[in-house]
Amino acid sequence: MPLHVTTLKRRDLLIAGGLATFGLATGQRAWADDASDANRIALLSDTHIPESADVVARGVNMTANLRQVVAELVGLTPRPSGVLINGDCAYLKGLPADYANLAACVDPLADADLPLHLTMGNHDDRGPLYDALSDQRPQSPVVESKHVSVLRMPHANFFLLDSLYQVNVVTGELGSAQLAWLAKTLDENSDKPAVIVAHHNPQFTPPEEGRPWGGVRDTEAWFATLTARPHVKAVVFGHTHNWSVSRHEGLHLINLPPVAYVFGETQPNGWVDARLRPDGIDLTLRTIDPADERHGTTTSLNWLA
Repeated sequence: MPLHVTTLKRRDLLIAGGLATFGLATGQRAWADDASDANRIALLSDTHIPESADVVARGVNMTANLRQVVAELVGLTPRPSGVLINGDCAYLKGLPADYANLAACVDPLADADLPLHLTMGNHDDRGPLYDALSDQRPQSPVVESKHVSVLRMPHANFFLLDSLYQVNVVTGELGSAQLAWLAKTLDENSDKPAVIVAHHNPQFTPPEEGRPWGGVRDTEAWFATLTARPHVKAVVFGHTHNWSVSRHEGLHLINLPPVAYVFGETQPNGWVDARLRPDGIDLTLRTIDPADERHGTTTSLNWLA
């Protein structure tokens, strides 16, 4: 399962058979309390937290950026029902010290009773990550060597996938076992719209000869699984450090901005404030630089369109 960092106040989180259900079972507390919005989730990606808070890359202090975002999240009213960092949590090689710094950065979320969920990117390493946060290590992964789960929200289910192929290798891969689990679990949860989350971007065209896959190299099989199921509405990914929203074969593609540094100077860094509706989702960009003209702009997606 992707890492779920919860607070002691939210130990009603159920993790069973790879299915994470937040307060939706009989007798469990609701996913959101009066101070939070059950249909609001903060979407972050590519934090690239290094071992030291002093490290700067591409002119950006990654630790300072994440601390800024965490402070914003803690101050939201109503607060989100959860926070998701969609991979590349660590700087380059997923070192133990990277995750120690990450844990310090996100610690205020626990005080604010904000659950944190992490997926794996190509700069992450599952072993050191779970060593740094041992109480979150899954006891019985449902897909061998992959960390997958489902987050149930009132208006949609989020399916968190693991596209990490090798540490510090750009290529992403889901693999046949994870795709089989995804197909089965999607079929078992067809009562709501499905939002698919993975760190790596879908790559619909093979790379030039001699060049590696930059995105998910089994994209064809992945999207065959998704497009065969009408309740799948959107795919959320990071990896490219490029904020964009597009469509492919009827699916909404949501490419999250990085919290850390950008690859193109015209691209924003920041996070996305997502609010689910019964018929879609509203995505509000929150840039690191609040003076950016794109800060606070909202893109609304309609599942029925």
